[in-house]
Amino acid sequence: MIRRLASYLPALGLQPVHSPKKPQGISVYMRIKDERDWIEAAIASITGIADEIVAMDNGSTDGTWEILQDLASQRKGQMICEQAPDLRHAELSNAALDRTTFRWVFRFDGDMVAHTSGPHDIARLRARILDLPPDRFFLIYLRHVNLSGDLFHQDPQEQFHIEEYIHTFSPDARFVHPGRFEAVRFPLYYRPLFWYEPYVFHVNIKPARRMLLRRFWEEWMEKKDYDRYPTLESYVQDAILDALGTADMEEAEALCVRRVFQNHVPFDPEKFSPYPDLLKPHLDFPTYRLLADMDGRITGRREERGLRP
Repeated sequence: MIRRLASYLPALGLQPVHSPKKPQGISVYMRIKDERDWIEAAIASITGIADEIVAMDNGSTDGTWEILQDLASQRKGQMICEQAPDLRHAELSNAALDRTTFRWVFRFDGDMVAHTSGPHDIARLRARILDLPPDRFFLIYLRHVNLSGDLFHQDPQEQFHIEEYIHTFSPDARFVHPGRFEAVRFPLYYRPLFWYEPYVFHVNIKPARRMLLRRFWEEWMEKKDYDRYPTLESYVQDAILDALGTADMEEAEALCVRRVFQNHVPFDPEKFSPYPDLLKPHLDFPTYRLLADMDGRITGRREERGLRP
């Protein structure tokens, strides 16, 4: 209630706001590292909402940077991409924000794919955002559908996920890294809105090495011991022996895969909405496929590089 009342203060001239005049429109900003499997579909899916796309590559080594350069050359005037391999997570987020030029900013990950048709077309989200009062500040929470392991399964604990993805730009709204996670610190005059329509799928499907690194990422973020562990990879190399009982990275990958996926459940499109159009070509030739025993228990995963459509 306090935030809702405070959100009217800028429009009434009763709240000092440090925000430059920016044209009405939507900047989509992306923080990206090693997302070659999904980055093309991700960027293709946001052309219906973005006036510009700001893509910040955080040191990809899997060919993602080269894909980004090619996509930017096809979208001259709409997309810029930069490399920032040495920035940490919150620093990277703020650097991406600072390069946006429109009034609205939309955080979009390199493994997200939006609907481009139907009732949850991302273009409908654009119209909904731009229809909000132009003299107030908003923070929009979106709920996205989470796929995990492969395109056909979900983690039962994270089938839906809700985060603050869209906000009216202000230099006072900044990313911070207080502990295990990064967060955005917003002034009181931002009014939160919760929109639960599934415009976006989070395709949280990674190679085994990326999954292993992700398993320890929050611990590394929380420790902030960058002198001893300047990179996530250096921390994981030390941590796997205590956590997984092996010092071998490939063996640790296999153990991590089995543990992460053991309780996954099939994706139900009737409950969570059908697949976005841009994911459908991947269904016939999936790069990743969970394996199950006769009782349906997940036992591992097959990775078929080279089968990408």
